Amino acid sequence: MTRIVHSRHAIVALLAALWLVGTLRALSLCLHDPLYAYANSYDETRYTACFGFYPDRPARIPPDVHSPEAPFARFRFIAADAPICYGSSELLFAGTTALSWKIAELAGGSNVHGVRGTALLRWAVLLALSIAFSRAWLGRGESRAALANAALVPLVFADPANTLYLATFYAEWTALIAAYALVALVLLARDQASTRLRFAAIALAAFLLATSKLQHMLLPFALAVVVIALDRARLGRTSWRAVALSLGAIAGLCFQLAQMTRDDALMATIRQYNRADVVFTALAPLSDDPGALLAELGIDPACAAYGGKRAWQLPDLPDRACRGLGDFTHGAELATLLRHPAIAARLLAGGIGNIDPWISDIVGHVEGGTFEKLPETVPSLSRALHASGIARGLVLALPFAALIVLLIRPGPRRGSAALDAVAIAVVVMAATLVVTLLGDGLADTAKQTHLVVNAALATLFAGIILCAPPGHRQAFAIAPPG
Repeated sequence: MTRIVHSRHAIVALLAALWLVGTLRALSLCLHDPLYAYANSYDETRYTACFGFYPDRPARIPPDVHSPEAPFARFRFIAADAPICYGSSELLFAGTTALSWKIAELAGGSNVHGVRGTALLRWAVLLALSIAFSRAWLGRGESRAALANAALVPLVFADPANTLYLATFYAEWTALIAAYALVALVLLARDQASTRLRFAAIALAAFLLATSKLQHMLLPFALAVVVIALDRARLGRTSWRAVALSLGAIAGLCFQLAQMTRDDALMATIRQYNRADVVFTALAPLSDDPGALLAELGIDPACAAYGGKRAWQLPDLPDRACRGLGDFTHGAELATLLRHPAIAARLLAGGIGNIDPWISDIVGHVEGGTFEKLPETVPSLSRALHASGIARGLVLALPFAALIVLLIRPGPRRGSAALDAVAIAVVVMAATLVVTLLGDGLADTAKQTHLVVNAALATLFAGIILCAPPGHRQAFAIAPPG
């Protein structure tokens, strides 16, 4: 018994150390002066405008103007004409921030507010989830799972590729938290009895992920499909966790579909930009004859001159800059890829290649700079992966290779927790990449596929801990309480 108690104390101490190191790493970046963060852009404005706050800039600058050069550390409430507002679970963070700032103003504080408090809030939510999940694993005597979960904090979540989102109003951090919570809850629910709390937590996490970004609207549904398949192969039935996941996924999908039918300037602009990005970064430049392909699509062949340009680089709104573009649909896109498999293959290869670098480099990272990037002295796995194509390829291929091994080993129908975890990681990676390529082309692949690298690295580091040799496993073995 004494040995078990000592082992438990050692595990708890190690968990605390992992959380502390991760927190120090994250806060050293987001509390830096000048601010380190991804630059403000139209993506952020669609959320902050819901509550009427924008970057603190001279009055002559329209509040919703693009600003990719550098991030802003200070914001204020501004009355804007016809403010845009996009529904997303990201509004939970933006709304909480707006409420705290309004309260501060009512208490006599300044009408200019620092964004670092938002960074602390975002990190606190992630840290609280990590602690809760590790405690749940410890309660079952699964100390290695608890350690693997906590190790993701300093090794993955605290990497600048993630923490540069902390002091911003992008939805990527919200999507990361929702995906992490959903995967952890689904794995924790394996072979557990259903309770109202467990059921609601999984359904809510699925809903939050589906509503975080338009590109993730189908991701929880894809995860539900794979969990149903895993449970039916192992149990011969659909489990309650699959039902909860499905309900949350369907609710989130309905929310996004309803939002897509909005007939307003915001949604019209989003549709225009997505069409232009697909045509001019993913189809035309990958064709042997861009002009002929555009003519085939009913688009002015002269627009081949825009090949390789992103929508915001066009001389006017896309539908006005290029005749025929407004009639281009996702159905036409899919039909084109089926008729031209060479383009589809090049698009997939380009998408995988453009995942690098993990730290998005098309915007500035340093407050007050002009497209200034995070200093090389700030460590990030993004740089290590960028430096070695072999290492990057191995990390991205690992979950897929692991899935193949788990499927062909003896007795796969009995299933395993490892199979669940790896299959889910593969779906996150594949679905995120495919939806990004089909919905936005190669316009901003690194940022849009943010979850892909996270899922790959999480599989790598968690796998190292969970697959420790038997002699090392014993060192981490503790009995569940009671």
